[in-house]
Amino acid sequence: MVVKTAASGSSGSIGSEPADDGNRHLRLLAGAAIAVAAIYGGVTAWLFLSDSRFAGEPVVHVALAPEEPALPAEQENGAEEPDVTAKTEVPPELPAVPAGPETLTPEERALLEAAENLDKGVDEDIATEVRIVGAESVSGNGAQEGISASVAIVLSPVPDPALLEKTTEGSLPKIGRDGRRPARVYARPVPPDTPATRRIALVVSGMGISESATAHAIEVLPPEVTLSFAPYGSNLQQWIEKARDAGHEVLLELPMEPFGYPQNDPGPHTLLTSADGRENVSRLEWLMSRFTGYAGVMNYQGARFTTSPSALKPVLAALEARGLLYIDNGASARSLAPTLAQDIGLPAVQATRIVDPVQNPEVIATSLDMLEEASQQSGAALGVASGFPVTVDALAQWTAALKKDGFTLVPATALALD
Repeated sequence: MVVKTAASGSSGSIGSEPADDGNRHLRLLAGAAIAVAAIYGGVTAWLFLSDSRFAGEPVVHVALAPEEPALPAEQENGAEEPDVTAKTEVPPELPAVPAGPETLTPEERALLEAAENLDKGVDEDIATEVRIVGAESVSGNGAQEGISASVAIVLSPVPDPALLEKTTEGSLPKIGRDGRRPARVYARPVPPDTPATRRIALVVSGMGISESATAHAIEVLPPEVTLSFAPYGSNLQQWIEKARDAGHEVLLELPMEPFGYPQNDPGPHTLLTSADGRENVSRLEWLMSRFTGYAGVMNYQGARFTTSPSALKPVLAALEARGLLYIDNGASARSLAPTLAQDIGLPAVQATRIVDPVQNPEVIATSLDMLEEASQQSGAALGVASGFPVTVDALAQWTAALKKDGFTLVPATALALD
C-alpha cells in the first residue's frame, strides 16, 4: 500500500509540473505578440505620419472663399441623396499652428499673401493689363489661343445734340449743320486694315421686347454684330446705351404692311399702302422718336408695303433727308426698297438671307454656311436673325471661328455705306 501511495503521489507530482510550464509558455507568447503588435503599430504610424504633408511642417489655414459644392442632378430633381461619406474620407481638421514667414514653405507663403491681398482690391498691375472690348474683357497679354479678340473701338455717347431735332413727337435725327449724318456718326467704325472681301455682317432683330433676350444678345454676341430694336419696348434708350457701351451699333425697326393685313398686324403706327405720303411720314416720325442713337432703319415685315413705289418713296425720301440709312431684311424677294433707295442717294443694302426662318439648329447652321458661300462669291454677305436665345447662342459660337476660317465680321452699316 505504501508502494501504491508513493506511486500515486509520485504520479500527481509529475503531472502538475508540465501544466504550469504550459501556462507560463502561453503567457510568454501572448506578451511577445503584444510587444510585436505595439512595435508594428508604432512603426506603421510613424511611416504614415512621416509621409503626411503635415508631418514636421507648420499648418496654415488659408480661407480664400467658401464655395458650396454643386448638387448632382439627382439631388436637384428630388432623388435620394447618395452616401458620399462611403466614398470620401474627410480627415479631421488639424489645429492651426502659429508660424512665422521663415517657417513657411514657398507654396504656403504664396497662399498666405494671396489671402491677405483679398481685401486690398484688384492688383493695379493686373488692372492696367485688361481693356474692355465691347462685351468682352481681353487680357493685355493677348486673347486665348483659338479665340480672336475684337478690335477695341469705343462708340461715341448718344445722342449727339447736334444731330437732334426737337418736335412735338419727340427728338428726331437730323443732318448736322456741319454735314455730319447720323448714319456715319452712329455707325460702328471699321478698322482701316479690314479686308475688302469675304466680309460677313449680321443683324439681330426684335431687340427691346424681351429684357432677358436683349441682355443675352448684348452680352454674348461680338460687338461687330448690329442690333435692331423694335419701337414698342420699354426703357429703350437705356437698352440703346447698354448696347453701344458693349460696342454694338443699333438700328430702328419700322413696322410695314404685310400681306394679310390687318389680320397680320405688325403693331401701332404701321406704315400702310392705303395711307397717303403725309400720313406715312407722320407715322414714321412717331416711330423714329422712340429712341435716339440709331444709324438707320430696317423693315419689320412689309412684304406688301415694300412692293408699292407710291407708298415707299415718301418714306425713303424722309429717311434720306434725316441722314439715315436703310437695310432691307430680305424677307421679300420683290422688295423695291434697294432700287428706289439707290435712285435718291439713300445708303441701303439688302440682306442675303434670313438666318433662322425656323428655330432649328440644323436650319441655322445651314443658313450660316450659305452666308459664307455668298461672301466668298460676291465679297460680302448680310444675314438677319431673330433674338431668340437658340439663335443668339448659335451666332456667338459661329462668329468665334469666322476669322480662323478666313472671313471678317463687320457691322451691317459697313455694307450699306461702302
